[in-house]
Amino acid sequence: MSRAEDEHDRSEVSRLLAGAAKTIASVRYCWLTTASKAGGANVTRPMGRLPPEPGDDDWTIRFVTDGRSRKASDIRHAGRVALIFQRDADDAFVTLTGAAALRERPSEVAGRWKDAYNRYFPTESDRAAAAFIEVEAERMELWIRGVTPEPFGLHATTLERDAAGEWRLIGEVNTG
Repeated sequence: MSRAEDEHDRSEVSRLLAGAAKTIASVRYCWLTTASKAGGANVTRPMGRLPPEPGDDDWTIRFVTDGRSRKASDIRHAGRVALIFQRDADDAFVTLTGAAALRERPSEVAGRWKDAYNRYFPTESDRAAAAFIEVEAERMELWIRGVTPEPFGLHATTLERDAAGEWRLIGEVNTG
């Protein structure tokens, strides 16, 4: 690949990442999908993303959850998830997949706990079962009108992270 092609690819990846980041930042909830122990998928989990913490990687996504839940059990079992973000007003859809870790040790929970979470964990036993899900995005598929190639919705534009954490364009995947 020539230097000019390499620069073009980096520029295109930066533009796509900016479109994905804008979509993710603009929605309050996303869908969390986990692999079930039986081999299927559990997808009925709307989740509210927590704000990033100082020093976070741009593609680390966190949620607070009940460690007794099915999603927590699925994450313990499989360690991978998919997150689906959708903003209808912009015809924007972003799917992130990656490694998921359940942070449930008391020291991990206490270090991130905010009083606002008490409304979801009203009792001491509920708070004792609280955990944080931490997702490190490794792959993304995008459908964002005006950002990804036309015809819109026919092909997903796919990016993957390499071992050094750099995103690269994989291409378009036929979704039909």
